Amino acid sequence: MRRLPGGGRARGVNALCQRGGSSCGACCGLYNREDHARAAVASLLARQTEELARAPRTEPGFRAAAARLSARDAAPLFPSVRLCPLLGYLDPGRSRVGCLAHPLVTGGPDLRACGAYDVRTCDSFMCPSHSWFSEAEAELVSQVCEDDWYLYGLTITDVPFVRASLAGVAALTGVLPGLRHHQNVDFRRAFHRLLALKEELMPGSEGLYGAFRPGPDGDPLPRQIDYAALGRDRASAYDVLLSCLGADPRSGNDLDALEGEVRLRLDACARALPGG
Repeated sequence: MRRLPGGGRARGVNALCQRGGSSCGACCGLYNREDHARAAVASLLARQTEELARAPRTEPGFRAAAARLSARDAAPLFPSVRLCPLLGYLDPGRSRVGCLAHPLVTGGPDLRACGAYDVRTCDSFMCPSHSWFSEAEAELVSQVCEDDWYLYGLTITDVPFVRASLAGVAALTGVLPGLRHHQNVDFRRAFHRLLALKEELMPGSEGLYGAFRPGPDGDPLPRQIDYAALGRDRASAYDVLLSCLGADPRSGNDLDALEGEVRLRLDACARALPGG
């Protein structure tokens, strides 16, 4: 998920960072902070957009602005993912995010080397989702999260969560949702609400990062729900989906409540599924 305009393909999947009405800045560290709630990252993007708008479109100007912004930033949760101060809003309506140093944005000079990465890295990087999502799956997420950069970035980077959500609907209907179903407004709205569980977790939840949590050295560690510790003798029927959401008391979420909400939203998807 690297910058505007996004580059390349893998397994037939078009670039995910700038796709139709959707955009993502996850690889620029957008969610890689202790406070990664929508309001917090929206405020961060606004600050970076405004600071860079005042900066001269020169390397010294952008380097100075980037240094000022980085000095105010907190340490990342995952050190391997850098926090790039060049990420911001691409449009006045603040509906799209991307690199403000890209030549298509600056109107000429390529100033991406003034940020957290060099130009070669920005041009060549392809997020892991490119290797895992099919074109249909990627387009499905893009359509459901159109004009919602925050939720799109959370879900397009979490393949297991998206696939578990689709499988949950299929288990109820016998039909695996596809692009033809997402032309239906009711189903698209219901599936968006299911994906939106990502941003309705308890403050500080690790569920934003899928079925992983930051380890002692900052590397991602797989998360598993300790059902025995919760007095359960078997895993939930929605175990994969719940694991991706961080449904564990140590992550601040109530397993029973979250499981019930998953069930309600899956049922709503099933009722709205055309031909299901």
